[in-house]
Amino acid sequence: MATPDKMKSVMAQVPDTLLVELASGKSYRVSLAKPMEGVPGFNALHDPVMFATAKVADFGWTLEWACGLSMASERLYQMGKEQSGEAYPVAEFRAWMERNDMSLSTVSAALGLSRRAVSQYSSGARPIPRVVGLALKGLDRANG
Repeated sequence: MATPDKMKSVMAQVPDTLLVELASGKSYRVSLAKPMEGVPGFNALHDPVMFATAKVADFGWTLEWACGLSMASERLYQMGKEQSGEAYPVAEFRAWMERNDMSLSTVSAALGLSRRAVSQYSSGARPIPRVVGLALKGLDRANG
């Protein structure tokens, strides 16, 4: 499993986007629109001045705002990979499992993956490779 990279820098782009540069040199544009609209704790970030206070903390492993809100670099890494198309979205993976009434074990068997990998994908602990997303679409078509 690829270890999420720590952050080197972050630049806020109001109203809801972060430009995140990782220590490896890789960069992601990460929209926080969904968390800001659906998670009450993110309400403070609707203030453009507060959103702009984003800064890297904890030696690159955390992003913090002046209001005390923080996000782990792992979550920003996951969101960046999903939003760039490098990873299949966790929410879509979970919805697929639910729609098909499949457990971790049955998904594991269907995809030929370890149950542990499927568990990590469904929890968001590990980015879901695009090829897994394509396999899910293929299974949907095959089961028509």
